[in-house]
Amino acid sequence: MDAYQLRLAEFLELTEKLNAQAKTVHTKMDNNEAGQIESMLALFERRQAVIEGLSEYTKAAEFEWTSEDKKVISQLKGYEDEMQPLLNRLHQSFTTQMNRLNQTSQASKKYVGAYQTKSTEGSFIDQRK
Repeated sequence: MDAYQLRLAEFLELTEKLNAQAKTVHTKMDNNEAGQIESMLALFERRQAVIEGLSEYTKAAEFEWTSEDKKVISQLKGYEDEMQPLLNRLHQSFTTQMNRLNQTSQASKKYVGAYQTKSTEGSFIDQRK
């Protein structure tokens, strides 16, 4: 097995892991386990490094994909087609949630000074039993 085929196999393995993990991530951020998104990001970074390593081999003038390589590439395309809508939905959901958090934060800052001064005039006696 050539060095580029090892890289291609690693690329397939990372893509499979990423696809499986993308299926377990909830669209609501609070429902995800701590570190789940960070581990996905780490997988993306490792996968990007493998892609860059593969590009070194494919730049050679005499390089050609073998029939087995093409089978692996078709598997990769299948995973990518399956994963892309999941990642788009997660991105859209997380963006919406972050915007909502920012709006809530900005709205709460508007009322910070409103309740700082306490009124000492008058009193209230609770007469409930």
